[in-house]
Amino acid sequence: MNGEHTPRIVAGFDGRWQHTRLLDRAAQEAERRHLPLTLITDLRRRSSTGHDPRGPHQDDAPGVVAAWRQLTDAVEALRLRYPLPSISGYCLDDEDIKPDAFPISAARLLVIGSAGRYQAPACEPGSVSAGLVRAAKCPVLVVPEDASPRPVGAHPFILAAVGSHESDAQVVKAAAEEARRRGYELQVLHVEPSHSNAGWGVHDAVGSLRDVQFNVVRTTGDPGAALAELGRGAELLVVGSRPGELYRPIRESVSRDVLMQPPCPVLAVPRELPVSSAMS
Repeated sequence: MNGEHTPRIVAGFDGRWQHTRLLDRAAQEAERRHLPLTLITDLRRRSSTGHDPRGPHQDDAPGVVAAWRQLTDAVEALRLRYPLPSISGYCLDDEDIKPDAFPISAARLLVIGSAGRYQAPACEPGSVSAGLVRAAKCPVLVVPEDASPRPVGAHPFILAAVGSHESDAQVVKAAAEEARRRGYELQVLHVEPSHSNAGWGVHDAVGSLRDVQFNVVRTTGDPGAALAELGRGAELLVVGSRPGELYRPIRESVSRDVLMQPPCPVLAVPRELPVSSAMS
């Protein structure tokens, strides 16, 4: 099944060799979901190392040629390593990155790195990744380039971070699907308003899930510190976002710290999306 309406995994690629971790993770997620993979690179990049892509937009022919070559090399390298239905690449500029424009319109998961080409946070306003995130209507996976290796002998697990709002049940369900997909245990970090107010009954919500082993950890402390600590041993950290564009909660919510400096790959799930369509 091909074409602009075919659901797919979309990954942002800036041409750096350091993005091997991101590209491998994007291909692995496409394998798990049995979906094609499309890489996006930005035409604002230049062959000059001093050019900042957040600066004024000025295309030049050498920069476009370099972008195509790096993108083609990345696509071909992935095709040799992963038997996916399809791996393709697109060079786009700002005007092409819109919710209703291909390939972002077909994305079921957007994969980006935690830092841009010039080491600025990937979701910083004005960056290419921020434009992709703003346009995306799907979950976003942020892949760190320098995450610490899991401790020797530690069992991998999926970590979900939820608060006191009952809409976080969607986060629990999305995390459970990821745990089921990988065959890992699910750990749920529940940040409670206070010891006397347990919120929306997260244990009951997790307990209703089938075929997933789980453990609930409750805390009333700093959620960012708890996520950073537990996240170092996690295969994946799943967090929620507020209703509306995913771009806004990345900038404003408690989840921002872990998205800017993720201890492990972080999956941000828009709560208003039906989990069945977001995670299929």
